[in-house]
Amino acid sequence: MKIKKAISGIMSVMIFAGAVPVFSVNPVRNYAVTASSVDDDNDYTEETYENLTYIKYSDYIEITDCDESATEIIIPSEIDGLPVTSIGDTAFFCCSGLTLVIIPDSVTNIGYYAFSSCSSLKSVTIPDSVTSIGAYAFDYCSSLESIKIPESVVNIDENAFCDTPWLEARQKENPLVIVNNILIDGSTCEGDIVIPDIVTSIGDLAFDGCSGLTSVIIPESITSIGGGVFSDCSSLTSITIPDSVTSIGYGAFSDCSSLTSITIPDSVTSIGDSAFFECVGLTSVTIPDGVTNIGYNAFFNCYSLKSIIIPDSVTSIGDWAFSDCSGLESTTIPDSVTSIDRCAFCNCSNLESITILNPDCEIYDSSVTICSGRDDDWNYYFNGTIRGYSGSTAQAYAEKYGYDFEAIKETENPETLLGDANCDGEISVADSTLILQYCGNKDKYGLTEQGKINADVDGTAGISAVDALIIQQYDAGIINKF
Repeated sequence: MKIKKAISGIMSVMIFAGAVPVFSVNPVRNYAVTASSVDDDNDYTEETYENLTYIKYSDYIEITDCDESATEIIIPSEIDGLPVTSIGDTAFFCCSGLTLVIIPDSVTNIGYYAFSSCSSLKSVTIPDSVTSIGAYAFDYCSSLESIKIPESVVNIDENAFCDTPWLEARQKENPLVIVNNILIDGSTCEGDIVIPDIVTSIGDLAFDGCSGLTSVIIPESITSIGGGVFSDCSSLTSITIPDSVTSIGYGAFSDCSSLTSITIPDSVTSIGDSAFFECVGLTSVTIPDGVTNIGYNAFFNCYSLKSIIIPDSVTSIGDWAFSDCSGLESTTIPDSVTSIDRCAFCNCSNLESITILNPDCEIYDSSVTICSGRDDDWNYYFNGTIRGYSGSTAQAYAEKYGYDFEAIKETENPETLLGDANCDGEISVADSTLILQYCGNKDKYGLTEQGKINADVDGTAGISAVDALIIQQYDAGIINKF
């Protein structure tokens, strides 16, 4: 189902009871919208002009409301000697009788939902003074067939023209709807898509709910992947992200259930909230060294995820970041991480060990921050082992909630562990699997520099399937050393 009109983020915690009690969280994704300008000093008055309501600020006018019975509106370029520069959020919302609106060339901003559900509006000419069109500005304008958008518009927020005849006609011409080098919609695309390099930005939710999309190549002209761009693309199996991209926005790949792996380039420094929310097919992710924060819900309910390599550039792990990752078996939190927020590893039912290398890491004080689930008496438990230094916050946390704790020796260098290809502090079949994947496709399945050192266990130069076989033998107990 397409994500639409979620103006504010709401977090709800839902407890599911059954034969095997499980603690689960169902967060509602927060999709931001662009609000119209507001003076910081709040020095304004609300007044009326004919059938319009407006706010008078010290140096400009913002139209905020309209008589819903109006059929034709000519917005003045100035009122009381002040320029009308903004059509505010929801200003003409549900003016179903409106057939004509003339926007003056003093206006620079059209707010979110400004003309939403104006079902009789057939055409709009946007003057070349306008630079920004807000989210859902003209959505559900069911008669809107003609829109003239000048080159001055450099920002078009999500779903600005959704459910209009104008957009439907553009989609039939080309499923990639591009306006002023902004890709505003690709929701009707099918198969493999190459985004042309004339595109300089992709609008939020541009491909939301595009169930026929199977692969995407993003050009180097793109520097960020915005909010919900590929959310709910249920058939998406492959995406190529160029080195030009520096940030992955909130919910960018949420609910991409067929996505099994993704290579995030080293250029990315930010992974937003809910970026991979419920990517249930995702089995492995390598987070690049430049990322400093793993956001709220970033990998929530990625239950096929078996391994995650967190680089030592990361300083914080957000709320519910890896919650309900029931396939996750082990992970190492580097000493760069200063905080692990609430429910970060909640309901990770198969997590056998978590190593926390920062002795002073702030761990959110709740038994659900790290847990396998809950019992019939609503007591949360962890079946695995928390590893850390003696006297560390990891030890204090484990002891407070009765979890198993294993002390790391002061002389131990957890980064140097022969056989530990995924650098999670453990030697397991996951390391062998990663090596085989790496040998098959080095571009798709990366190893860190330390991981390459750890993976080469056969005593010969280079990494091969032989290394993977030896690690499997070690994991099975056939051999006891490399």
